[in-house]
Amino acid sequence: MAQPQWSDKEFAAMPSIAVAAHELKAPLALIRQMSLLIEDGGLSPVEVQQMQRRLTLTAERSLALVQDLARTVNVQPTLFPLEPVNPLALLTQLAYESRDMLRLYDRRVTWPRTGKKRLVVTNPLLLGRIMMNFLDNAMRYSEAGAAIRVTMRQAGTMVRLGVRDFGPMMSLAEYRRLVDEMTVRKSVRTRPDSSGLGVYIAATFARAMGGQIGLIRHRDGLTFYVDVPLSEQMSLL
Repeated sequence: MAQPQWSDKEFAAMPSIAVAAHELKAPLALIRQMSLLIEDGGLSPVEVQQMQRRLTLTAERSLALVQDLARTVNVQPTLFPLEPVNPLALLTQLAYESRDMLRLYDRRVTWPRTGKKRLVVTNPLLLGRIMMNFLDNAMRYSEAGAAIRVTMRQAGTMVRLGVRDFGPMMSLAEYRRLVDEMTVRKSVRTRPDSSGLGVYIAATFARAMGGQIGLIRHRDGLTFYVDVPLSEQMSLL
């Protein structure tokens, strides 16, 4: 049966539950395929172990997407309070949490290890989910063998955390469409696996923390970034 094709206007008008269903279709199909391969009995014990680990990671990523979507409905300060956070420590934690996923999909990431000790005013859960969304996107679209680059730098009164991928070149028209995804869900043709839901979620979380997301177009990929306010407590004691 032919898969339905939606225009950008039709996709933007779809309710969130329909967008989530579209985004979850691919991982659920993958989970089913891997389950059938295990049941078939033709895999070696090592291959079964690898397949089971991939099943777990795929399920965890899908669950995280559903949880993120639920959070966008009620991103209130009482539920997600802001506090001073060390962004370098947060990135170190993300490096640890993402190691299995990156190893499974054979991706390398360079992380900032040193730098001026800054504090930002943010919610660590929301900021962590933004960066994991960016990292997941980069993992999908980076060319094999190319390292994904995570960066951190001060930009005026904000601290900018970015994820640089090395994927397919994006046309200017598609780039402008992707910028528009920060407020309206739309599909990007060069990167067809995504509905734009992750970008929409990241933008919602950033606004709730007094920040914003953005992107930089390169000849060989994109940099997604989030700007969060620098704390008045400029250094760590």
